[in-house]
Amino acid sequence: MMFSRRSFLTFLLEAGVATACMGQQGISSPHTTAAPRGKPSGSPMRARFTDISQSAGLTHPVIYGSEDHKTYILETIGCGCAFIDYDNDGWMDIFLLSGTRLGEQPAGDTNRLYRNNRDGTFTEVTEKAGLIHRGWACGVCVGDYDNDGFEDLFVTCWGRNILYHNNGDGTFSDVTAKAGLADSGGRWGTGCTFVDYNRDGWLDLFVSNYTAFDAAIESLPGTKPNCLWQDVAVNCGPRGLAVGVHSLYRNMGNGTFKDVSASSGVDRARSSYGLTVVAADYDDDGWPDIYVACDSSPSLLLLNNHDGTFREQGAMRGVAYNSDGQEQAGICRSVPHSEGRQGHRLKGEMGNFNA
Repeated sequence: MMFSRRSFLTFLLEAGVATACMGQQGISSPHTTAAPRGKPSGSPMRARFTDISQSAGLTHPVIYGSEDHKTYILETIGCGCAFIDYDNDGWMDIFLLSGTRLGEQPAGDTNRLYRNNRDGTFTEVTEKAGLIHRGWACGVCVGDYDNDGFEDLFVTCWGRNILYHNNGDGTFSDVTAKAGLADSGGRWGTGCTFVDYNRDGWLDLFVSNYTAFDAAIESLPGTKPNCLWQDVAVNCGPRGLAVGVHSLYRNMGNGTFKDVSASSGVDRARSSYGLTVVAADYDDDGWPDIYVACDSSPSLLLLNNHDGTFREQGAMRGVAYNSDGQEQAGICRSVPHSEGRQGHRLKGEMGNFNA
C-alpha cells in the first residue's frame, strides 16, 4: 500500500495514537496533588500494532549512553526517527537516529537509513546513502528545502547539527557549512521543523534548543539541589542549567539559510528548555505559527505577525502549562523497553517526529 507521510500522520491522528501521546501528563513538583483522571471518551481505538521489527529487518540497536546507568542528562534524552520516501518510489523508508557513549566509541553507534523493499521488509543502506554519522543525534525533520522534488533531512544534535541534501540518486551530501548552518556547535539541538514562515515558497527552518551542557564541567548526580529527586541522587538538570536559545533560519532560495533568530524575535524566548517543535496555523489566519514543547518549563506558542516576526503567547493561549498550572515535561517520546538492546521496537509510540 502506498501512502505519503502526511496521510500516514492523518491515520495516526484519526486512530487516536498521536492524541494519546500528546495528552501524556508531565512531571509535576514533588508535593503536587495529582489531578483526578478524566473519564474515558468511549471512542473506539481502531489501531492495533504488532511488533515486526525482527522480521522487517530493523535489528540494529539504538545506542544512547551507558546501558546500566545514566550519569548525565545527555544520556537520558534519546533520539527520534522519520518516515521519508527518499528515493521517490512511492514507498515510505525509515531514518533512525542514534547516539553514542561518553568516553568510548562503541561499534554500531550511527544513524541508519532503511530502504523499503515493498514486501514488508527493509534493507539498511546507510553507508551507501552517505548517512554514516557517529555522535549525539536527537531530532530530525524532513523537507524539500531546495524545491528539487527530493526530500532532504535535517538532524539536530548535541554538537553540530547536520543538513543532508538529497542528491536524487539514492545518496545524500552533508551541506551544513555550505548552507550556512554550521553555527550550531555550541548548542544542543533537540527538535526541528521545516516551515515556510514568510510564505515565499521556500521552506525555512526552526530549531528548538534544550540547554547548555558540557560533560567536562557538569556536576555529578546528587552533588547539587537540582541533582536530587526526593532525596535520591539523579543526573542534574534541566533545572539549574542555562536554558537554550531557539533558532530560526530563513531560506534564501539559493541553497543557503540566514539566521534570523534575532530579527524575528524568536531568540527573545529565553525561559524554556525546548524539546519537540511543530508548525501549524493555530489561529487560522493563513500564516504558519510555531509551538515548542518544553521540559520542566513553560512551553512556547510563537504566533506569526505576518511581517517576519513572531510574538510568544503560550501562557495567554493556555498551552504553556498543564491543567494544574504546572510546567511539565512536554515531550512526546518512545517508551523504553528492556528488549531495546536487541533491536528497534515498532509499537504505537512516537519519537521526535515532525511533519
